[in-house]
Amino acid sequence: MTWAPVTMRWPEQATQWMGGLTAAKDLAGGELVNTAQRLAGLEGLASTNPGPVGDAAKGAIAAGRAALAEQLGQAPACLVVTPFQSGIGQGRGYQRFLSAPNVLEHLAKKLEDVTDTGRPGGPQYALSILFLGTRLEQLASSLARFNALLPIPDLVRTERRAQHLVKLETEKWEIPGAGPLPRWQALPLVRCTVVKAAKQSMAGQLAVLESYAADSSPLGDLAALATRKAAQQQGRDQQLADLKNLLAGGNPDTSMRARLIGPGNVSELRRELLAGDAPGHEWVLCAGLMLVGSKEGLSFVQELVGL
Repeated sequence: MTWAPVTMRWPEQATQWMGGLTAAKDLAGGELVNTAQRLAGLEGLASTNPGPVGDAAKGAIAAGRAALAEQLGQAPACLVVTPFQSGIGQGRGYQRFLSAPNVLEHLAKKLEDVTDTGRPGGPQYALSILFLGTRLEQLASSLARFNALLPIPDLVRTERRAQHLVKLETEKWEIPGAGPLPRWQALPLVRCTVVKAAKQSMAGQLAVLESYAADSSPLGDLAALATRKAAQQQGRDQQLADLKNLLAGGNPDTSMRARLIGPGNVSELRRELLAGDAPGHEWVLCAGLMLVGSKEGLSFVQELVGL
């Protein structure tokens, strides 16, 4: 055999099956015209009435939307302190340390940082959380449990870095082996430009015909819609019940400490944050989170952390 020059052209043989769609498409077009005429003839002859559920649910909807906006619609100011941030942690290279009292000092200092345009102002509450650890794997595990429920970008990055450093320490003596290059790999044709566009066009043709094949009577459609609504309602109720069961009966986590202070301005919050007993320097690898906002805006997270 010889090597033939490449000529880019439409694959007529591979797509000849599309010719069998013409008769069904023509029939569907004619049926659309007849349907439009029948619907025009029903104007003024048929009417519909809304169900009683809408009016009965308006009060509950308004109250629920207001409560949801009050609790989750107010974005609190967020501050994260980690040992891996520039100028925060102590140590050299990969080995960074930050004790619990130093975390509190950095959090308190940022409350009165006038150079930070995002600094909160006015009388507000502050919810502070300390993540305590003495080893990288302990800090990563503590952050992983928190990020599973309330992922914050800076804490997620800190968790990943701690995990990577643990992996580096355990695998740095392993010498990986690589096979000869190049390697076989799958080629999804749908990612190619022409194939992707062709698939979209041909799939659209099939979808139009499938919509006619799945046609049913209006009563059947209404029955199916009612069944789907009931199933969706049950699914949402079960989803919320599963979430509540997941968080029910939890045990206190000594590697996380939370505290709510306020109300007060930034100076008062700073003094209150540094007052009282706090974890000591024995916790050498820690991170901190502070959320500053209204009492209502912090209520969801406050209950989430058990305060």
